[in-house]
Amino acid sequence: MALRAALSHELVEQIRYRTREGMKMAVKKGKASTCLAYGYKLSQQRDANGDRIRGLRDVDPVKAEIVRRIYQLYADGMSPRDIAHLLNNEGVPGPRGRKWRDTAIRGHVRRGSGILNNESYIGRIVWNRRQYRKNPETERRTARANDATEWVFKEVPEMRIVSEELWQRVKDRQSQVGELFDFGQSNRLNATHRPEYLLSGMLECAECGGPYAISGKDRYSCTNRKKRLPIDDLGGACCGNSKTITRHELEERVLNCIPAAFYSLDIFDRISQKMVAHEVSKLESAPSRKNQLTAELATIKSQQASLMQQIQDRHAEGRPRLAILDDHLDELEVNRERLVMELSAAEEPAAEDFQEKIARLKAQFNAANTEIAIRKLLFLARNNADDQAKRRLMPIVRDLVQTVVIGKTPGHQPASLQVHGDIANIMASMDVIDIMQQQFVAAAQNDLMARIASGEIDTEHKKKKLLEAYAEELLRKYPEWENLQISVVAGAGFEPAAFRL
Repeated sequence: MALRAALSHELVEQIRYRTREGMKMAVKKGKASTCLAYGYKLSQQRDANGDRIRGLRDVDPVKAEIVRRIYQLYADGMSPRDIAHLLNNEGVPGPRGRKWRDTAIRGHVRRGSGILNNESYIGRIVWNRRQYRKNPETERRTARANDATEWVFKEVPEMRIVSEELWQRVKDRQSQVGELFDFGQSNRLNATHRPEYLLSGMLECAECGGPYAISGKDRYSCTNRKKRLPIDDLGGACCGNSKTITRHELEERVLNCIPAAFYSLDIFDRISQKMVAHEVSKLESAPSRKNQLTAELATIKSQQASLMQQIQDRHAEGRPRLAILDDHLDELEVNRERLVMELSAAEEPAAEDFQEKIARLKAQFNAANTEIAIRKLLFLARNNADDQAKRRLMPIVRDLVQTVVIGKTPGHQPASLQVHGDIANIMASMDVIDIMQQQFVAAAQNDLMARIASGEIDTEHKKKKLLEAYAEELLRKYPEWENLQISVVAGAGFEPAAFRL
């Protein structure tokens, strides 16, 4: 089985390599290796056999005029959002026949994406800016920027749409806008590293299906609504969901429903197993001391070879020898000898040591300890709004919750929330009274922990009296719960169940 998996992986890598080499050769021949960009159409040039030559593009005169107009409007000071609104109001079809969006025009300067950054419009094909790999955990493709030395360029003058002068005006304005944006940032890292909150990337608008994102100080709103983007599924109309919600309220309402899921029979066992598996994978992937020493030794040898080459080059050119190079070379040699001695004395850890570590992990992350730790984190996250506790809860919340759909409500009523994911399946399998009972117990436990933390409950007697009061209150609640009706909505097809908060 292992051999078959290795062969399969090797075959995939060979196919990937050949595909990329084929794309590189196509670019070097002046052919496009990606999808058809706006402003172009497929060339109808034929080979000797009468087949259409793949990868060749011709300028589409109608769309090319729109591209030039976009460049001119932006260079004259109009924003991408206003350009998109203008084109939509005039009924000009956007890329793939859809409505124009500011993001399609603005794109990303460094990635070369978007109408304003596509170098094809100045007759230059650029390939291999980024590489894509699938994340095995999320099954999503992730993009990583390649070094500029790995990019492949090819000048194709017949593909030029925008003049050099107009292109440069656009680049100059982008630089000015970028400088203004950077100046307004308290920390330049903010431009590239946005904070990831508990529910980041999981929020969806009930009306247009677009994302909900931070639009003010810790307040979420519909992105499509804020940008006034026309939605194809709404017949070109803008999203009407103007409901906003603070991050604290949203996270609190979602966290309040989490404890009910903990009464699923195997929930803590599942989380415990995942935690152990995660720690074991870290142990397996952690390089041994012997491997670390080998890597360090290889680095030093490479540095020595580079220094020797510099010394030889200077000697061949008749230039004087530098003492600093000799000193650096001596220092590297001392470190090399030290690493060689450490490497000879290093031993691989015994297999039984590894098994002992796994056994300790299983004892540390058993279901009971996991439950205690999670309840403490929930208490901190809900009562103290502790962002550190929320970050530690993030993997658990994301395991239980897939999407939170935010809908509008009349007047000043709080936004409606509908939660999709495993937690909805758990809730759907519980009776109404069970749900209410577990929510009551969770609230009681939270109240108990708060009183203990504040010092109000400082003896076993006081704790016992409070638990008895909880039990009496629970008995009084049963008649009320028998009359309640809770609607649990099941999703269609393969979608998970959902429930409203």
